[in-house]
Amino acid sequence: MFVTGLVTLLSLFLLNPHGKAMVKQYPRIVHAERRDRVLIVAPHIDDEAIGAAGYAFDAVANGAEVYVVFLTAGDCNRFSARIMHRTLEPTAANYLSVGRTRIAEAHQAMKMLGVPDDHYFVLGYPDRGLKPLLEDRRATIRARGTKEHAVPYEDAMSPGSAYRFDSVMNDIERVISIAQPTTVIAPVAFDEHPDHAAAAIFTELALEEMHLDPHRLGYLVHSGHIATKLVRMPERALLPPARMRAYRWATYPLSPTVQKQKDALLQTYKSQRPYISLLRNAFVRKNELFLSE
Repeated sequence: MFVTGLVTLLSLFLLNPHGKAMVKQYPRIVHAERRDRVLIVAPHIDDEAIGAAGYAFDAVANGAEVYVVFLTAGDCNRFSARIMHRTLEPTAANYLSVGRTRIAEAHQAMKMLGVPDDHYFVLGYPDRGLKPLLEDRRATIRARGTKEHAVPYEDAMSPGSAYRFDSVMNDIERVISIAQPTTVIAPVAFDEHPDHAAAAIFTELALEEMHLDPHRLGYLVHSGHIATKLVRMPERALLPPARMRAYRWATYPLSPTVQKQKDALLQTYKSQRPYISLLRNAFVRKNELFLSE
């Protein structure tokens, strides 16, 4: 049985070295058109690029309205704070500096993507704090990195808004009211990062409360079986983890030009190096992968 299994694996690799046959089992997503309104939900600044930049580039090129909402500023990244401020013990001020740097990078990235200033929103809620807000919906929480209890960024949608469940819901619903999306692209609820899983739940709660039912696409970033890569493999297909291949995945093919655009977009997030380089290797592929609902 071992020999048979080994032969099967070798055959799959030799006949299908880039995962082409596997990716063909999933339906292809049709690109957005001029009449479409797309909202991309990003738990952190850069997730929109990792999960859906290719789809977004094509949508903008086709005349669709594309909106992006960043739920946090990604300001609890200890590695970034250490590198940027050359310290092993970053202070709350250092983490705030990381947040401001990432927001500035988001402005640059959205300009490159072709998303107008009034089509993207930084909410500024606590990085690594979205799950606690869901778990205790009456509490005002304290951010782990910045030690803030409210949105500290002046260019956020609601500066000074308390770190509470209802604050997040109000802002997300406000974004949805502005975007009026026909398609919502958000993380999947089974992503292993707590902020990503929480972002999926916040998105669903807001849509339910507003009695809206747009087409939903979910992207997976953090999984033990979708690992970061040391080597770039843009000719390979992005596939789901083996244990999840029976889920309702759909694939969106990327042209070589769009692959290059996605790669360049990810490189605008310089504060996330070298981590972002590994994510480029893992997610700049022949396709993007979405859970289709």
